[in-house]
Amino acid sequence: MKEQVLITDVSFDDFISALAEKMSIEHRKTKSYEFEQLDQELIKIPEVAKILQVSEVTVHSWKKAGKIPFYLISNRVYFKKNEVISALKKNEINGTNIEVLK
Repeated sequence: MKEQVLITDVSFDDFISALAEKMSIEHRKTKSYEFEQLDQELIKIPEVAKILQVSEVTVHSWKKAGKIPFYLISNRVYFKKNEVISALKKNEINGTNIEVLK
């Protein structure tokens, strides 16, 4: 059962203003939460290929094989730079030592 709230001694304009402010705050919290997971620098396939010193085709293959974590945002593929470098340092990608370009 839904709770009913009785509001008194508030003008309609004040109520709408307070409601809009509260909704704006909640919207920012939601956006903040969504981007907490993506707070790292996001890079695209060409940058990943440069860091790993491989072709873009190889990056696509590793992505498809699940060797590199990736994120789809608006139907575009992104990688967290720190995760790519971390996987590289742990030799999780291809088992070879590759010097990270800076």
